[in-house]
Amino acid sequence: MKKVFGLVVSSIAAALFVLVAVVFWWLSSPPLDAYGIDIEQTSVSGVSSGGAMAVQMHIAHSSIMRGVGVTAGVAYDCADSGLLLEPQRVAHGLSCVEGSVDAAFSIARTTAAAGTPGAIDDPETHLPDQKVWLFSGYNDGSVRRAAMDALAAYYANYVDPGNVFYKTNNKAPHALITANYGATCLSFGGDFINNCNYESAGRLLTHIYGRLNAPSTDGLSGSILEFDQGQFVDGNPRTVGLADTGYVYVPLACQTDTCQAHVVFHGCQQYAGRVGSAVYQHAGYNEWADTNKLIVLYPQTVASTGAWPSGGPFNPKGCWDWWGYSEPSEFRRDYARKTGYQIKAIKAMLDRLAENFQPPQGPSDTFGAPQHFSAPDSTPTSADLIWQPNSAAAGFNVYRSLTEAGPFTKINGAPVLGASFADQSLEPSITYHYQLSAIEQGSDTESPRTSPITVTTSPNPPACNPFFSNNITHVAMGRAYIWGTDTFAMGTGEPMGSYSADVFAHLIKQGFLNYRVGFCP
Repeated sequence: MKKVFGLVVSSIAAALFVLVAVVFWWLSSPPLDAYGIDIEQTSVSGVSSGGAMAVQMHIAHSSIMRGVGVTAGVAYDCADSGLLLEPQRVAHGLSCVEGSVDAAFSIARTTAAAGTPGAIDDPETHLPDQKVWLFSGYNDGSVRRAAMDALAAYYANYVDPGNVFYKTNNKAPHALITANYGATCLSFGGDFINNCNYESAGRLLTHIYGRLNAPSTDGLSGSILEFDQGQFVDGNPRTVGLADTGYVYVPLACQTDTCQAHVVFHGCQQYAGRVGSAVYQHAGYNEWADTNKLIVLYPQTVASTGAWPSGGPFNPKGCWDWWGYSEPSEFRRDYARKTGYQIKAIKAMLDRLAENFQPPQGPSDTFGAPQHFSAPDSTPTSADLIWQPNSAAAGFNVYRSLTEAGPFTKINGAPVLGASFADQSLEPSITYHYQLSAIEQGSDTESPRTSPITVTTSPNPPACNPFFSNNITHVAMGRAYIWGTDTFAMGTGEPMGSYSADVFAHLIKQGFLNYRVGFCP
């Protein structure tokens, strides 16, 4: 009888095991498919912690990158992986966000990583030709302008100044910026996606790749697909801060044609588990990808507290790891290197997308005068010039004049590679005229120049010194004071709500110990 009972129990246990396995399989996301992308044409972008992650991914794997776009990020390894303990790195990271860590520090950290075999690709070899697009809204009170200035100076150490476009004259606060989706521009919170009438996705993609086809306006041809991120991690992805499910947009053309890939890193509190499809459906990338053979990868983090039952590292806001929270040991600090758990997982996703790659077959470009020359963006001191890529050209020359009739003076030193150029030597509220020529591969032959295009730089934006934080922090930093249970702005006395770590306020500094609630116009 005992033997029969034991057989029955064993059979039930086996059946339950099979049932659990079937249910787990049914609930899991499908695997990420291979599409044969040209992995050496990859680019990355991100906002906030995603901006920091985009920089780390760009530097670690620069040999496969075309460029990077960063909104409100920090320079490479700014939290300092050389520090032993995570609290030390968190404290240093806060200094980075405040802008009190200069570019020289991150340059030194990059040099240290480059001296470690297998840590990052050689920056001196692979970074000079990269395209860099940076954005710092002048109402961003979370990642200070000085932090982004340090990032601009960091990249200037490696790439030609003409490869870096730095947008500083948009009124945006700390958010992912779009032209037609999200909260009103001068607001904070929610999904941290703000409609500031500025298409950041399109602007950064065109700076990286050159002139692109106009984005889709009548629906997408392809599909947003979810996939199992667990296939790219040893064990449970949540143990290294990654969600179970990631997302990818695949245009219809990429089912048969060779495409490129762009990776988008969301910010803190923007993971899909909190904001749903807001980022991977509405950030603006898919519309551009749809008409330009670009697959967009949206990897996802997950919030965790380190406590049972959620497990995982202490990452309550679902940030990307730029200070070492994903490392299971205090003594393993590879988060900014190829061997970092999150970077390794993202690279494995790209490798999967690249499986079955076949070099594209098609007609070669014809040498001649550059096509579709334009200037889609500018600041008070710079203009971003874009044109149609041409593989028959060894490079391009850019000419500038203060009058449409000329004379025009060449402003680049070495021939410009790629299909964009940021002229950074301009004055506010001045009209400039540009022409462009191509240089033929294998000779010094210069094509005819384009017809002149005109750019008028914007006036300087209003001076703005913003701060965004919870009310406890505002009081601790001397920007506000407490009266009863409420908080008030120092100097103006404007109400800010309860004295609580859960109540946030956006302040503008007007002078010594003088702050007002709100935004600069």
